[in-house]
Amino acid sequence: MENILAVITDWNDAQAVMTRAVHLARQFHTSVEVLRPVHSPLSELNKYVGFGEVSNLRDSIMGEEQKRVNMLCADSSSGRPVTGHVEWCERVHEAIVDKAESYGAGLIVMMASHHSLLSTLVHTPDDWHLFRDASCPVLSMVKQRKPVSEVVAAIDALDPSEAHRKLSARVIDRARALAKVESVPLSVLCVVPDPALMYAGLVNAPMSGNFLEETMDKARENLHELLERLGVKAERVEVKAGRVEDVVTSEGEAGGLLVIGSAANKGVKGFLIGNTAERILQHMQSDMLVVN
Repeated sequence: MENILAVITDWNDAQAVMTRAVHLARQFHTSVEVLRPVHSPLSELNKYVGFGEVSNLRDSIMGEEQKRVNMLCADSSSGRPVTGHVEWCERVHEAIVDKAESYGAGLIVMMASHHSLLSTLVHTPDDWHLFRDASCPVLSMVKQRKPVSEVVAAIDALDPSEAHRKLSARVIDRARALAKVESVPLSVLCVVPDPALMYAGLVNAPMSGNFLEETMDKARENLHELLERLGVKAERVEVKAGRVEDVVTSEGEAGGLLVIGSAANKGVKGFLIGNTAERILQHMQSDMLVVN
């Protein structure tokens, strides 16, 4: 794995994020760099105070934040020098994406944001932007996490497109690497949407009685073919029916580290359809690695 970028969006989470990033860096024999993005309120402050006052305030805030970042890096016990940066920015997710690219990061580690569904209609969380825009996987952490007992790669084995097959391969590859360094079993899961849930309330929905069973059989066949082609042996390979976000979330409740792919939908499609990773983020009880 390439370098790891640890992102501190809240100082209450700083130690947990740093500990996780350093642990992974040791396992993958790579280095850590820290980014502390500070949201700039310049456009609002300029309405009330002069530019000089805003500039002095910014310098004061940046100085204090840099001191805290330096202390965090000094106490990291990573075994390698850790550099910390403070970025004054109007769009936090853009600062993270830019820093990850300039650093050559192979992984972004940060605490997950938890917003209500209503609030996400007004403001797109930074996590969602990163799932769509980051050039490397994003490890989204939860505050109350359990020790990792297995790594669960959740893929869609029914999408025949070449792009999705490649995405599934990347998800499984990342999951296999994490399972190896964490010394835990690897599980591969495919969730087939249950028509009874998809069409709940539609009395006369045209649906074959064997539709779900046949679809699950096809998913199993595709899943085993994919694993055989990739040369991957998982301790558990399973196909389940239900709502994707419900089934995948339940897999993490007992300590499963989730690894999923994101289609990176943007614009109107992203607003109307969203991405599986974003829906899971609303309910997740465990850390989740998102690969786009």
